[in-house]
Amino acid sequence: MGLRKLAQRLAASVMAALATAAFFSAASTQRVESQTPPQAEFQWQDLGARAFDASCSVCHQPNGLGVPGAFPPLAGHVAESFAQQKGRDYLVRLVLFGLEGPIVVKGNTFEGTMPPWAQLSDGEIAAALDHVLTAWGNDKLLPRDFTPILPSDVAAARAQRLTATEVQALRREIVPATPGSVAGAAPAQTALTFTAEQAGRGEATYQHNCQDCHGTTLDNGEFGGAPLKGSYFRQHWANGSVAALYSKTRATMPPDRPGQLSDQTYVDLTAFLLSQNGYAAGDKELPPDLEAQQTMSLKK
Repeated sequence: MGLRKLAQRLAASVMAALATAAFFSAASTQRVESQTPPQAEFQWQDLGARAFDASCSVCHQPNGLGVPGAFPPLAGHVAESFAQQKGRDYLVRLVLFGLEGPIVVKGNTFEGTMPPWAQLSDGEIAAALDHVLTAWGNDKLLPRDFTPILPSDVAAARAQRLTATEVQALRREIVPATPGSVAGAAPAQTALTFTAEQAGRGEATYQHNCQDCHGTTLDNGEFGGAPLKGSYFRQHWANGSVAALYSKTRATMPPDRPGQLSDQTYVDLTAFLLSQNGYAAGDKELPPDLEAQQTMSLKK
């Protein structure tokens, strides 16, 4: 056999071997890719419990039962709302944009305002909702095809920029209007009270912990803090109780360590906010007791 033919045969053998190796390499890669699990599911459990404890439990209580006459229960109710047509969309928007106006839960009427929680991340909101939907026996009320609310659901809803009143209208679409009594025989209203000295202590707290975000006049912050007086305050708080304002402040402030101040410090800060929004000081301090605050309406 000539040298040229031998070289040609050797070259052909090498090319065939390379082609075979490439084929099996591609097949192996394809098998590995087919066995690669899909993108990990949203791991909401730990984050959901933390987000709920930090931002929701002050009002709705760690057991999800709420506070009679002030904050509606989540146990035995939220999953029922989720199961309705558009219920998933409603719950996401409820947390993002808040809710204003009377609602009936388990035959009891709650009058007040739920503030928006848009400052939470998409993941925190989704995880907190999933926690609520599966806690306290709510999981037994969910539809069989339930899938967790995802951060992408929250991100998509943010673009709508609904008002709390519009969320109320959305609720009416999914929750049948039923007559209700005042939940748990809500306590009689008492006069809102705080002292000038208490408001002064709250002002010192505000200057040390809040002023950088909310500004020297409570509405001229440089770092995106929401206005804490004027029309914004009236829109979000004027139809509720002192308890709602106090709970929101305690659950979210200061942003770098929410809930880490003492109860007395938070109530002093609440007194300062009230003083800056036209509420008159009296001769009795605003108490840190949540039940007492529930009886104090912010309506003028």
